[in-house]
Amino acid sequence: MFWPLCRPHPAQINSARQTAISLGGIIDTENSTPSLSQLSGGATAAGILLALGVLAMTVGLIRSEAASDLQTLTAAGASGTARRSLTAVTAAALALLGAILGTGTGTGTGTGTAYAVGVAWYRKSLSTTIAHVPVTDLLVILVGLPVIAFAGGWLLAGREPPTASRQALE
Repeated sequence: MFWPLCRPHPAQINSARQTAISLGGIIDTENSTPSLSQLSGGATAAGILLALGVLAMTVGLIRSEAASDLQTLTAAGASGTARRSLTAVTAAALALLGAILGTGTGTGTGTGTAYAVGVAWYRKSLSTTIAHVPVTDLLVILVGLPVIAFAGGWLLAGREPPTASRQALE
């Protein structure tokens, strides 16, 4: 029997398996180490959540700066749909720009720079570099982030701005 916090060596596992097979049993071991795809997926999800947090703050600042313009639009008869569309498209455009910059040039997550360095390093064998590009994760970032930002902008915007009884202080 092994201590709960100690991991057996592969030789110990093999010896236990051989003993179990000789007695007609089997040994099943659990591998608790996450796979590379699980780590990559978790990192992608964490990056998207971080980007959405920054994006929410940015869109909030833009909306607060444009509050008087929203009041003008409301006074001119713009519907809640128009206000929602402005916020949603702003959020989606900023998210798409951030995703392109982050994955393409490496200014955000470093992936673009990492691929550029990988191509330069393995220029004689590009199949090594191209074979390990996480296409699914990059597509999730490039497509999913703007879609989530658009949906969040649509759902969280659109309420009528409060009427201003006096000019905002600057």
